Amino acid sequence: MNRRKFMFDNNTDTLFDLHNRRRVLKFIVLVALLTFIPLSIKNFVIGETFLAILLLSFLLSLLIEVYAVLYLHKSLLGYSVPLALISFSIILSVDIFGTLATYWVFPVITAVVFIIPQRYAIVVNSIIIFGTTIVASQHQISSITLRFFLALLCCAFISHFAIAAIRKLQHELRNLSTKDSLTGAFNRYQLETFLQNAADRKMPNQQSRVQNSIAILDIDYFKQVNDLYGHDVGDQIIKEVVNTIMANTRKNDTLFRLGGDEFLLLLIDTSKNEASDIVQHFSSLISEGRNSAPFKINLSIGIAELVANEEIDTWMKRADIALYVAKNNGRNQVHIDNTTCPSDQATSLGH
Repeated sequence: MNRRKFMFDNNTDTLFDLHNRRRVLKFIVLVALLTFIPLSIKNFVIGETFLAILLLSFLLSLLIEVYAVLYLHKSLLGYSVPLALISFSIILSVDIFGTLATYWVFPVITAVVFIIPQRYAIVVNSIIIFGTTIVASQHQISSITLRFFLALLCCAFISHFAIAAIRKLQHELRNLSTKDSLTGAFNRYQLETFLQNAADRKMPNQQSRVQNSIAILDIDYFKQVNDLYGHDVGDQIIKEVVNTIMANTRKNDTLFRLGGDEFLLLLIDTSKNEASDIVQHFSSLISEGRNSAPFKINLSIGIAELVANEEIDTWMKRADIALYVAKNNGRNQVHIDNTTCPSDQATSLGH
């Protein structure tokens, strides 16, 4: 991860989706304003000017970063600057005020676990724990300092353990909500977002859109497979077909299960003719390969390339019609939609 990214950038190590991330950021800012402005004023009044400036610097860096993330949609400082300032402030507070300031350490190390990736949280909390323990030892006897140190360790350990369990569960739930449980392909609820993102992609010069294609495919006579051999055999065939497709497509190609034996393959930065080469390759492997079925497995496939200013529903409909043509023409073939091409193409796999 880029260290300049903010603590709530969207990645697998975060607890919050985009909507909740914005709410949490605003809540953090509110709590910081209500907490650190009074503390800064108090420190100015009692003569601890450097600590007051340090707290205000933390608050300012936090406000700048949150504003940039929420309204400019980019990171300016990253989380390293605010965290460095708050860590130093906590250690300095304990050094100045002794035991009275140690109570602030516990909520800080707990909050750190929630708001930044785990490996960075471990580093930050280690600095805070060891730093505050060292300066606290100057104000209290060794037995009290040891208890303070052990209490901080327990607090940090429990927080990290709990958040790790929550993140693991969240990852599993996210997979259940986005992936098909049988095949591991994305489910159809994710399809619209992916297609719209593909439709919005532009060339680096921002003047023209990239070529994107989709292929809708299904297994020929799959209903007969279920009727003759049972759904367990049918499920195994579907898994083997998906495994072959995923093993013979590119990193940026995305497979969706539309339902039953019907799938959609999204091919980014790919013309319809390039898409045809890709799908014919894995379709041939499926037809010629060994599988659990006591007969040859064939695919019918319809391909459509996105045209300018086209709605994604229309794009999918063209691919669906191309699939229908492939099946109507005898199955076991790839049919390319001819919307942007003068001639209709149907390429037989020769099986």
